[in-house]
Amino acid sequence: MTWDMAQNIKNYLSHTPWIPATDSCHKTLGQTTLDLWLISLEHPLQVDVLSEDEIDRLNRYRFAKDQRKFAVARSSLRRILARYSQLDPANLCFDYGPHGKPFLRGNDSLQFNLSHSGEYALCGVARVAVGVDIEQLRLMDRLDGLIKRCLALSEQNALATMSIDQQSVGFLQYWTCKEAYLKATGQGISESLMAIEVDLANEPQLKIPGQSWQLQIVKPREGYTAAIVMPPTITQTRFWSY
Repeated sequence: MTWDMAQNIKNYLSHTPWIPATDSCHKTLGQTTLDLWLISLEHPLQVDVLSEDEIDRLNRYRFAKDQRKFAVARSSLRRILARYSQLDPANLCFDYGPHGKPFLRGNDSLQFNLSHSGEYALCGVARVAVGVDIEQLRLMDRLDGLIKRCLALSEQNALATMSIDQQSVGFLQYWTCKEAYLKATGQGISESLMAIEVDLANEPQLKIPGQSWQLQIVKPREGYTAAIVMPPTITQTRFWSY
């Protein structure tokens, strides 16, 4: 492998131009458009729009900071989806797939996915299935074992020539891509991560036999990376700040 993966990762992680959402953005979400929403979780805990099952989930968190992050992420998701569905955020009902992927009850035309890490959440909204994953960049514990269990051989070889801190960034880069794919397909983390091969040599792409998905890598904020997996029919991505 002759390319410098560390430099490629740095290039992928250029800043993304998040802008305040327009009042009419929900009216212009077409079949070929993906709306990405970056959500800051640094807000007080609010539960006014959460359902009973969401409050039950919130109460399972031991620490107040984790309760706050969950509550802000879920209430923000409800308010974002309320724009598109033109319903009260508290009245939205979610159902869940076999591996836990949520979808709106009674609204097949609106697809979404939510991920959060550190003090940010990322939400993708489209008319077709989409998967998103965000991770705060950090040094990983037990990195060697994670690399062997989660990465394809080509990916392991790509990380082998890097320093430890670069390997942590590289691993999280691969991880977000694989997670976003599993969330787009609704398969869940139980599927083999090693079977999902990510190519970062030139333009990021998924190498999965018989399937065609777009892979996009963005830098939501300094110290974070995110990946989005979507069908090839998506031709426009809009970056909204919430």
